[in-house]
Amino acid sequence: MININRYPRVLIIYNSRINKADQHGVSIRGWFGDWPKENLAQIYSGGEVGQEVFCGYNFKLGQTERRFGNYFFKIKESSIGQSSYPIRPSQSFIKLKKPSFWPLFKNRISKSFINSGLWELIFKPILSGEMLEFIEKFDPQIIYCQGYSLTFSWLPVMIQNKFDIPICFQTGDDWPFYLYKKSPISFVIRPIVHRAVKLLLSKSELRLANGKLMAEVYGQRYNISFEVIMMCDNLVRFQKAIPSKVVNSDTISIIYTGGLANGRWRSIIDLCKAVEILQKEGYKIMVTTFATLVPQEAVKFLEKLENLQMLPGPTHENLPSYLKGADILYLPESFDPREAKAIRLSISTKAHLYMMSERPILLYASPITGIMNYAKEKEWACIVEEHNLKKLVQAIRLLITDDEYSRKLVKRGLEVVLKNHNEINVREKFVAFLNTNK
Repeated sequence: MININRYPRVLIIYNSRINKADQHGVSIRGWFGDWPKENLAQIYSGGEVGQEVFCGYNFKLGQTERRFGNYFFKIKESSIGQSSYPIRPSQSFIKLKKPSFWPLFKNRISKSFINSGLWELIFKPILSGEMLEFIEKFDPQIIYCQGYSLTFSWLPVMIQNKFDIPICFQTGDDWPFYLYKKSPISFVIRPIVHRAVKLLLSKSELRLANGKLMAEVYGQRYNISFEVIMMCDNLVRFQKAIPSKVVNSDTISIIYTGGLANGRWRSIIDLCKAVEILQKEGYKIMVTTFATLVPQEAVKFLEKLENLQMLPGPTHENLPSYLKGADILYLPESFDPREAKAIRLSISTKAHLYMMSERPILLYASPITGIMNYAKEKEWACIVEEHNLKKLVQAIRLLITDDEYSRKLVKRGLEVVLKNHNEINVREKFVAFLNTNK
């Protein structure tokens, strides 16, 4: 029986609603997985996926929780779903019908407005009577937040000022560095971001970072300490999973699972080009991506690749089987200098899942990214840190032909998982940390 008193009542303030199908909240589910659902509540803005909610109580920001809220939702609803395409269950890439000009035009206008950050200044959050009643009824002992936007940096502070509840802030990447940096009004909005982050951190009694490098950089920058809590999952469920092949038994399977935005789809093209070279040498290889959406600009390039099959993202329960069915797991990040700099402290949410799958990992990323730093330090992947097709071919060939090298990577990955990502240990550390200010 769960000891409810061991788990404080936590109000999670996070943009997307967390549930069993929401990949944006997969890390939070890992840390809070042992919590009684009645001890978890969430305030969120959007991103509803599926019906199985994770938290016992949920409150979605509506018109009354935004200044000029009725206009906010008109703009938001007009731009949904116009810039990406769903992946349907199929063994081959489907030619997708492109939307008409007008929906795409509206999407681009809305997207420009959102990316500028101006919308955050106009539609600032409000503590409505309904929200205050929700918080009072739940009676949280801790506010948990990650920021990532002005709205979700302001809200925890606003709620703390009203109810005097301690804040636990956790950072997964360096969003204070890149948020609205490319905005045409960056000279106006960047100082506002800086002040909001400083205030949130000063108000946070508990501070967490998802990796050692991130904790060090944040600590030096803001002159405060951060505890390291890394992403986790259940190793036993991976060990028990039966491998599921998505290609014929005589075909080498290279699998990627995750988002295709932020330039990752370009790395899929590089992989397919490398595989094409190896196919000419006599190797029988197929690339498979598991993703929910395809960026609009990527469709015309990806649909031409004959050695690529695109499948929908698997469920949480089925993911281990598909990963274990691969011969190589592909982990790419963008080589674009701006994109790479934005994730220079980040560790991919896929890395520990790949390691738990006990399959060799091929990391293809800029040398300045956080994931490359982690792989070089702990030696759990075959790395290619140049945008270089020849070296990518060599890396794939090495993983195919050198079984001893592949086994060494897998063994090292398991050692890293047991030390840093094992669900039992990480959750124990997490609940103990949150209980320090219960």
